Order: sequence, then C-alpha cells, then structure tokens
Amino acid sequence: MKTMIILGFLVLSFISVSWAGQVLPKTATDVVDAGNATCPVSGDKVNPKVSYIYEGKKYHFCCAMCIKDFKKDPKKYIAQLEKGESQHDGHMH
Repeated sequence: MKTMIILGFLVLSFISVSWAGQVLPKTATDVVDAGNATCPVSGDKVNPKVSYIYEGKKYHFCCAMCIKDFKKDPKKYIAQLEKGESQHDGHMH
C-alpha cells in the first residue's frame, strides 16, 4: 500500500511536465473527456484504450497511427470533431 501511494505521488508530480510540446494538466481531475465515439482522424469507431490528452481534453482514437497524425495538426481535427466530421487521411488500419 505504501508503494502504491508513493507511486501515485510520483505519477502526479510528473503530470505537470510538458510532453510532446503540450503542458499536461496538473491532476487527473483536470482532464476533461472529449467524449468522441469516432476517431477524429479516420472516422472509424474509437478504441477506448487509445487516447491522447491535448490541452486538458482526452481525445479517443481508433489506433496509435491516428494519434501521430492528430499531433501534426490537432486544431484541424478538433474543429472537424466539433462540426461532427472527420477526415480520412488515407492510412490503412
């Protein structure tokens, strides 16, 4: 139990560190789930185990390859999500 508490503290202390150019939320409760059921990149159904946190929101994707594409132009894909659209970029799953 003591190990779990220490591990939890360490994880939370690293969350505020910048990752991939984005400042992550300070705590897990600061993260808001975007709630998307379709991948913002491919338009396919999301895999709930594949997600990425961007500017305090947790976006879900169908595969890791889509996260890589999302990172190239996140604002484009977020705008498409907000419109209820997605853009297939041609990569194969």
